[in-house]
Amino acid sequence: MKTTKFIEAEQIAFEEVAENWVSVKFGDEKFVIDVDTLFDLSFRCASFLAQVEAKEEEQAAMQGTCVCEGVPAEAKVH
Repeated sequence: MKTTKFIEAEQIAFEEVAENWVSVKFGDEKFVIDVDTLFDLSFRCASFLAQVEAKEEEQAAMQGTCVCEGVPAEAKVH
């Protein structure tokens, strides 16, 4: 039976193992992947994050609120 674990960002670690191999540690789980897979993973994460951000912006627009509400006034661009 597979279980789901929640981890914090601080529990994610990367380490170079060999010339084209890295270990990725998620909590107490460790995986070894090649560098090409690491590049692919980074692009997939960025793409997924963009989708999440777009969804949040869409929801905020529907509610009539600005996504930047938590940003200090001096940092806002509008």
